[in-house]
Amino acid sequence: MILALIFEWILGNFFSMMVMGLFSVFWLSFGLLEVPNLALGIPFATPDDPTGTASREYNAAIGLYLIVWGFAFFTFFVFTTKINTVLATIFSLTAIATWLLASAYFKSSWGEYETAGKLQKAGGAIIFAVSMLGWYMCFVIMAGEMRIRFNFPVGDLSHFWPNTDVELSREHSD
Repeated sequence: MILALIFEWILGNFFSMMVMGLFSVFWLSFGLLEVPNLALGIPFATPDDPTGTASREYNAAIGLYLIVWGFAFFTFFVFTTKINTVLATIFSLTAIATWLLASAYFKSSWGEYETAGKLQKAGGAIIFAVSMLGWYMCFVIMAGEMRIRFNFPVGDLSHFWPNTDVELSREHSD
């Protein structure tokens, strides 16, 4: 995704670049939180929890982290409502999934592990659905690039919005 971000930047595709950047930073940072060798929970370690990852503070901090990411994904959802249903669904479901995962971490911080497990499964299921939608969008884009004459439905939403094509600059000749 980082390479895609760079190539989208080179092509001048701002929104696509931002999407690739958002997802790559999210997945890299969230993945790093889960790497045991980084020992990020050590400041919260106790004799009962030598890794610190079961501590209330550690899990609450990850919960807050995921709440913030959920709002970032929700912001992108708002802007994709002008594009198509598939992208809007991807971002809305990703926001919901991150909020569910945040809830799971908060439940873990309170010691409610059974509920936390259910919330993790729900968040994971939604992320799986998001990945399927992402593959579908990738397929649609590749089909368009290869000039396949079949129009795959994406749920165009642009007709619900007023036309805002505005000339951004104009050269004046005197």
